Amino acid sequence: ANFRDLKQWYQRRVRGHSLSLPLFRICVTMFQFIILVVFVILGLPGSSAAYNSHQSFTALRFSNDETSYIRFLPNMSEMTEQFSLCLWIRKLKSGSSPCPFSYKSYEIFMTDSGYYNRLFGSSSLDNVLTSKFTVPAGTFYSYCSTWSLASRTFKVYVNGKLVGTQTTASGRKLQTGGALVLGNYSPGTIHHFGGEMYNFNIYSKELTPAEVVTVSASGLCTEIPEHLEKYRIIKWEDILKMPRSGTVT
Repeated sequence: ANFRDLKQWYQRRVRGHSLSLPLFRICVTMFQFIILVVFVILGLPGSSAAYNSHQSFTALRFSNDETSYIRFLPNMSEMTEQFSLCLWIRKLKSGSSPCPFSYKSYEIFMTDSGYYNRLFGSSSLDNVLTSKFTVPAGTFYSYCSTWSLASRTFKVYVNGKLVGTQTTASGRKLQTGGALVLGNYSPGTIHHFGGEMYNFNIYSKELTPAEVVTVSASGLCTEIPEHLEKYRIIKWEDILKMPRSGTVT
């Protein structure tokens, strides 16, 4: 029923009583508020809880040792010609080029110091972007990298700002069949990451600069825009359910 119907019903029910129309409006407003709360709690369509429900803050902490990591074989077939990889990182301890993640060894690889930022094994960005990664230990920052076969440009963003680019070879596609390791370059190496990670996602789309901003603009509370959900192939909420090695909490 709309407001007019409720008003007519109210007038019929309370005719002869002392209740006022303003009080009726207050009652209707409270009723609408209660319904909204129920929708949010239950996660029903149209509520913020249903939209981006995976966004509840759950970070993973990796112990600063070579035994703590998550390793799995992702299906990267939808990302061979374009992809974007985004996550939040908080380094808590220093090590020998700590590596939050790597895919198929050097196919996609970065270190939290910014020393290494590699795509397809190229070393052209090595030690070029370190000045852009001067984030104090204990502070979360956003990292995104994007690429497509059409643009042939690998772009690196920190906190939504473009900090470096690399041109890739014509016709070179992202290889499939490799392992994705979180918390180390490879199990057992000295490049283990001692810190926290949050909202690691890989998209089957080369995000635009504006889209990169949207996934980091509001800090850790940033919601992934609805129009990007269909491109989100490797999902953080699925990673949280995967087996872990060592001390990953």
